[in-house]
Amino acid sequence: MKRIVLFLLLGLVLGLPACRKDGKYKVNRNHRQVVGYSAQDILSEKKYKSMTIQIIYMTGYKPTAEAVDNLTSTIGERCHKSKGINVVYKEIDAQGKSSYTLSDIKEIEDDERSEFTAHKDIAVTILFLDGPSSDDQGSAVVLGMAYYNTSLVIFEGTIHDFSDEFTEPDRDKLETTVLNHELGHILGLVNVGSPMQSNHIDSENGAHCDNSNCIMYWEAETGSVIGNLLGNNPVPTFDANCIADLQANGGR
Repeated sequence: MKRIVLFLLLGLVLGLPACRKDGKYKVNRNHRQVVGYSAQDILSEKKYKSMTIQIIYMTGYKPTAEAVDNLTSTIGERCHKSKGINVVYKEIDAQGKSSYTLSDIKEIEDDERSEFTAHKDIAVTILFLDGPSSDDQGSAVVLGMAYYNTSLVIFEGTIHDFSDEFTEPDRDKLETTVLNHELGHILGLVNVGSPMQSNHIDSENGAHCDNSNCIMYWEAETGSVIGNLLGNNPVPTFDANCIADLQANGGR
């Protein structure tokens, strides 16, 4: 098995709200806010009764159907969206970069994102890139990052490198782990938009849960996750403290 430390980053990026009229409905362009800013809007039905997930993937790096299904199931379990969850795919050319900076990622979203929050539907964008993060350092690599209030990036090229071999987890398991962890961040966990109902933050690793069995524990981002996902071992889930935070902020 390859020796690796996996870091999923939480990007806190400020932006300015904007909206405009697109046909029948007002389109909300308020999608460049800090991670956790839209947590309640995603969790509850106070404003939005449905969700659109736009998956923008580079050629050859489309996520597995199983991982996308697992993500939508998790959203359905934790969010009130009675009008449903719609997944929209968009394929773009692979850029073949040696690595991607946060500026690169934001530029790709600016160029390619075409689904925005409108009327009673909130939109989330997930980028799947063909290469690694510029923050990789030796054996420490980044698999994913929540960088705006409704934006995630998955370094799918790196996931390909560390999955589907004999001593590695199935790709759908690794993708599901990364997606659900980053989903947790845009849902405001831990304490970045969904206030804690009890103190369970890992003070040394910020915005992570202190329960080693929770999907939001920081070690879910380390090399130990590889061994934990082998065979029939399940993907970690949100623990009771994280669920309590989500429920208090309008979720299930």
